[in-house]
Amino acid sequence: MLKPKLKHLRHPLHTLKVARSMVASRFEMRAFAAQGDRQFAGDPRYRVQYVTEGFASRRISEAPDVALLDRICAAYNATVEHLESSQTTYGATGWWQQIRDRSLGPVRQALRMRDTASLHRMYSNFFRDPCSTGLMAVPYGMMDVYFGGKMTDLHRRVYLADTLYRLDYWRRETRGLFNPSDLAIPSIGNPFGVCLEGTLLSARAEFQHSCAVRVAGLLTPQCSTVMEIGGGFGGMAYYLLRDCPAIKYFNFDLPESIALATYFLVKALPHKKILLFGERPLSESTIADADIVLMPLFEMKRLQNASIDVTFSSHAMTDIKPPELVSYLETIHRVTRNRFLFLGTALLTNVHELIGGDFDLFRLEERRTSHRHSHRPSGAEEVECIYSFDHPDKHRLSAERNLAYVNR
Repeated sequence: MLKPKLKHLRHPLHTLKVARSMVASRFEMRAFAAQGDRQFAGDPRYRVQYVTEGFASRRISEAPDVALLDRICAAYNATVEHLESSQTTYGATGWWQQIRDRSLGPVRQALRMRDTASLHRMYSNFFRDPCSTGLMAVPYGMMDVYFGGKMTDLHRRVYLADTLYRLDYWRRETRGLFNPSDLAIPSIGNPFGVCLEGTLLSARAEFQHSCAVRVAGLLTPQCSTVMEIGGGFGGMAYYLLRDCPAIKYFNFDLPESIALATYFLVKALPHKKILLFGERPLSESTIADADIVLMPLFEMKRLQNASIDVTFSSHAMTDIKPPELVSYLETIHRVTRNRFLFLGTALLTNVHELIGGDFDLFRLEERRTSHRHSHRPSGAEEVECIYSFDHPDKHRLSAERNLAYVNR
C-alpha cells in the first residue's frame, strides 16, 4: 500500500499515477497467480516452499580474492580512462545510462577507487545486489519485495508459475534432451530462484542455457570461436564453456558488465586463461594464448577479418541508435566467418531493417518468433534470427579495409 510522504503531497498527480500503476500491477499479479493455479493444478512441482528454499541465502563466507578484484579494477579503470580520452560509437545506450545513474553508483565508485572490500561485499552477493541491476530480474520488478522480507504466498505463486512456464518452454525448445540438473550453476554471487529436483534453478538460467545450446548447434569441430556482444554476468558463457570446453570465447560489453563477468567466470571456470583490457594488446598471439577474452565494446574493431566463427547477441543491440548500429553491423560482418545469431524484441525492428536494407551481404537463414514470455499478459514478443554471409571469398575483406577499421 502506498504510504503518504511529503513528496507525495508535493506531487499529487504523479502520486496518483504511481498509485494507479501499483493497483494495476497488483491486479495483474493476482490474475497471473490464478492462471498458474489452474495451469499447474496437481503438478508436484507447484509448491511455494520451493520458492522459499530457492531464495534462502547461499552466500559463501570467504576472504576477498584481492588479486582478482585488483585485476578487475585495473581493467575497469583502463577502460574508463580510454573512454574519457577518446570518442567512440560503442558507448552506453540511454537505457544503460539510466541504470548507471540509478543503481550502479556504489559499484562504479568501488571500481574506480580500487575498494576491494566494498567490491567483494557487492560481488559476493551480486545476484541480489544493485550492482547487477539490468542483468537480474524478478516478476514485476519487485526486487524490494523478494529481498526485503515482504514476500507473501502471492509473490511466491507468481514467481513459481513464471519459472515453471519458462522451464516447460525450455524443455520444448531443447527437445527434452536436458534435465533441470543441467541448469545448475556454482553458488557464486548468492544466486536465487526455485529449488526443483535438487537443483536451484537460478534467475534466467533456462534462457541462458538454451542460448548456449543454440550457439553450440551452429558450431562444428572446425568452428570453435564464439563472440558475444553484451554477455551480462556470463551466464550463457558459463554453460557454453562448461559443455563445450574447446571453444574460445570473446565477450564485448560495457565496462560494468565486463567487470562482473570477469568475477563470475574466473571463479566459475578457474582453469581457463582470461585476457582483460589493458593487460596485453589484443593481437593474434595474445588471443591464441587465451581461452576467454573479456573486453570493452570499442575493442571489437581490433579483431582480424573472419576471425570469429559465430557471433551472438541477445537483447544488447535493439535499443542502439541507427548510426551506432551501423558500426556494430559493419564490425560483425567483417569479423564473423559463418553465422550471426541475434535475439531481440519484435517491437524494435531497426536491426532487421538495417541488415536487410543496407547490408545485403547478410543473408537471413532463419527467423522465428520466441514465445518465452507469452504466458504473461504483458510479455513482449521476441524474435530470433540467424544470418550467414555471402562473400565470394567468405568475406575476408582486404587488408586495407581491415586496417581502416582498426585505425578508426
